[in-house]
Amino acid sequence: MLSSSCSTNPHVEPPENIPPILVRERALTEDAADPILHKALEEYSSQPQVRDLVDAVRRYSSAPLTSGNRVSVLVDGPQTFSSIESELRKARHHIHVETFIFSNKGIGEKFAQILVEKRKQGVEVRVLYDSVGSLDTPRSFFDELRSQGIEVREYHPVNPIKNPAVWEIQNRDHRKIVIVDGRIGYTGGINIDNTYSSSSSSHPGPKRGIEDGWRDTHVRIEGPVVKQLQDLFFQSWNKAGDPVQAVDTAAYYPTIPAAGDALVTIAHNDSDSDDRSLYGTFLAAFTHASTRLWITHAYFVPNEELLKALKEAAQRGVDVRIILPAFTDSTIVLKGTQATYSELLKSGVHLYELKDALLHAKTVTIDGTVSIVGSANLDMRSFVHNDEDNAIIVSHDFASRMEEVFRHDQQNSRPVDLARWEQRSWWQRVKEFSVKLFGYWI
Repeated sequence: MLSSSCSTNPHVEPPENIPPILVRERALTEDAADPILHKALEEYSSQPQVRDLVDAVRRYSSAPLTSGNRVSVLVDGPQTFSSIESELRKARHHIHVETFIFSNKGIGEKFAQILVEKRKQGVEVRVLYDSVGSLDTPRSFFDELRSQGIEVREYHPVNPIKNPAVWEIQNRDHRKIVIVDGRIGYTGGINIDNTYSSSSSSHPGPKRGIEDGWRDTHVRIEGPVVKQLQDLFFQSWNKAGDPVQAVDTAAYYPTIPAAGDALVTIAHNDSDSDDRSLYGTFLAAFTHASTRLWITHAYFVPNEELLKALKEAAQRGVDVRIILPAFTDSTIVLKGTQATYSELLKSGVHLYELKDALLHAKTVTIDGTVSIVGSANLDMRSFVHNDEDNAIIVSHDFASRMEEVFRHDQQNSRPVDLARWEQRSWWQRVKEFSVKLFGYWI
């Protein structure tokens, strides 16, 4: 077990008063047991730097790398909701939804109607929503779903009568997972909310963009790795209430044939565990990048170790680019992001600010091979306080598609110039410094 301050040197002490982030290293023993995976990994044997990257990331993941998956990139709400709706309507046995925000308006109301319709057809439907994330949604909305036979649970209720463990208020379920019949899975950054009713290509701008047209990324997954998403759902579901009785293994975990050639694992954080797999996989990716490291992240307040890894990557010649928001729904976090600009720019990292839509995506692509798409932000809240999940995809084809999306976002962004940034006001600097002091909590 390693702390964030000693993942490469176990004798280095963490900064004073900052609890360490613990990550566990896995033994890579599954190659021999899984001949298909072994064969798939052989593709990278002639690229030692890439193979080192792949092995480093999967060594710190919370679940094994699985072969035979197909993963599709979904850009923004309309494309994502259309794909999910299509699969929901095909459901025959069960639908599982785990989300931070489930709105009762617009897309949320539409999804609710579909879920009710499927329940009337005999499909099992379970919905798990986060109490804080869905605070604006009337509880009568969820009560109505329950009255229609849908099982609904609230994660860590803020009501102390429902949840006397008031200290859990910091620990939120920030995942966005949909599973249909144990065969098709979705995850990424998109909530069931009207902020995604329009595509970011509509360029809503800073005013309308707070409420609509958010820029985000989701993935549709088909293949054996969907089992890992199902495991995560049941873990969260059981934490929020009584365990599901008499689980029909064959129905919830059907045998899934190979659907593609992508290698995938679902890394995750669990607030009940001190193992921070997501942090470990990010750090491994940054440390082992050899050619390019392209990051798109909405809430970017990394700790000193991650910052150091990014700077060192740029200094050893890696093309490090980061797309960040020009405006956001959290001014405090944005100031924390901007507090990193000077040292990153001086180290050769290229920074860009997305101008005309609110950025909410959380994606990383490394060396044209490994991609990370999920719910976790690059901040301490995601690493320490929240339940999160990231799909880690090893595939040249998928990475190529992700790089296309990155280039498109870069075209719609403005570069951050170091000389101009250094001329910012003293008041701006004070706000950055003040927020940085509380980076562990934002």
